Amino acid sequence: CLMSSLDWVLITWFFIVGACVGSFLNVVVYRLPRGGSLLQPASRCPSCGQSIRPWDNIPVLSWFLLRGRCRDCGAKISWRYPLVEAIIGFWFVGCSSLVLTTTPELKASAWMFSVLFALFGAALFSAALIVRDGAKVPRLINWVLLISLVLTLFALTNFISS
Repeated sequence: CLMSSLDWVLITWFFIVGACVGSFLNVVVYRLPRGGSLLQPASRCPSCGQSIRPWDNIPVLSWFLLRGRCRDCGAKISWRYPLVEAIIGFWFVGCSSLVLTTTPELKASAWMFSVLFALFGAALFSAALIVRDGAKVPRLINWVLLISLVLTLFALTNFISS
């Protein structure tokens, strides 16, 4: 079965949204265990402290365009940033497969389950990265995991019973 152009648009959209979520998860993994805010200050180079320009903050792409270095001071930017963005982007694409393969009458339930499962997986991945870095998973992430798991299971039950 060949995929339609709408399917490719949806896959691309899911990847872009997932990569953006992955970019945010990089902030979560770095700041939350250190007691930092997720909203302020804007992203900065850890070496020179210069704010990252919006066009230098495009998930996955900017890292390659900047050759893994800060535009201002030339300090290396870890490969982990684009890797996390790409992994979560592909995770979201994988979660979208249910939407692309289900019947039209089940699309709404499939969307709900796919989005919730994608968010649950992203939260779980961020918790795993925090543990890998040797920090304790913040309570906020535990709550996000619990709530998203319950909602995902509810959506799955709703999808299965449809």
